[in-house]
Amino acid sequence: MLWVDYPNDMTMRPVRPKQEVDALKQDILSKALKLITQEGFDSLTMRRLGRELGMTAPNLYNYYRSKDEIYLTLMLQGFTLLKNDLIRVVNESPDLISQARDLMKGYLRFALENPEYYQLMFSSQGPKAQAYEGTEVEGLSRQEFAAGMEVADYAETFLKGLLDYVGLDTDHRQRLNMLIEVWSLLHGMASLHLTGNTRYLTDAPLETYDHIIAQLLERFINPGKAIRK
Repeated sequence: MLWVDYPNDMTMRPVRPKQEVDALKQDILSKALKLITQEGFDSLTMRRLGRELGMTAPNLYNYYRSKDEIYLTLMLQGFTLLKNDLIRVVNESPDLISQARDLMKGYLRFALENPEYYQLMFSSQGPKAQAYEGTEVEGLSRQEFAAGMEVADYAETFLKGLLDYVGLDTDHRQRLNMLIEVWSLLHGMASLHLTGNTRYLTDAPLETYDHIIAQLLERFINPGKAIRK
C-alpha cells in the first residue's frame, strides 16, 4: 500500500520568489533522482531527502506532498524530454528513411546522455500507474502514464508511415509486435552500454550500435536482405 504524507508544520513563512522556488524544486528532484537510481525507490523518504538537501522534512512538504509526487514528477519529466528529443531528431532529418534511422539513434542517445532518467523510466523497480489508483496522486499518475503512452503512440504512428512507404500492410497488433522487437533491441544496447558490459566485446560501441541500427532498418525497407558487413 502506498502512503501519501502531508505536512504537520503549517507555520507561515516569507514567500520565496517564483524563480527561487522553481530552482529549489528542481534541486529536490535532482537529488531524489540520484537517490532512486543509486539506491532504489524504497531508499527515497522525505526525511532522507531533506537530510541530503540540508532541509527539514516538514519544509520539503512546502514543495512536494510526498515522495510519490516527486517520483511521478520525475517520470513525467523524463518522458516529456524523450518525446521532445525524438520529435526534434525526426524534424531535422531530410527524408523518411533518415528519420527512421535517426529516431532509433535518438532513443539510444537519450539513454546514454540521460542515464539517470533512463534508468528511472525503464530499469527501476518503482511503482507503476496501477499502484496509484485511489491515492492523492492518481491525477499526476495518469499524466505520467499518458506521457509515456504518447511516446509509444508517436513511435507506432511513425512505424506505420515507414511500413506504408515500403509497401507493407500491417495492423495495430503487428505494429506493436514490431515496436516491442525494436524497443527490446535498443533497450538492450542502452542497458549493456550503461553498465559497461558492451566494452567486453567491442572497443567501438557507438559504431557497433550504428551498424546494428542500420541492419535493423534494412530489414524493414528490404525484407530478407539484411546488411552483412
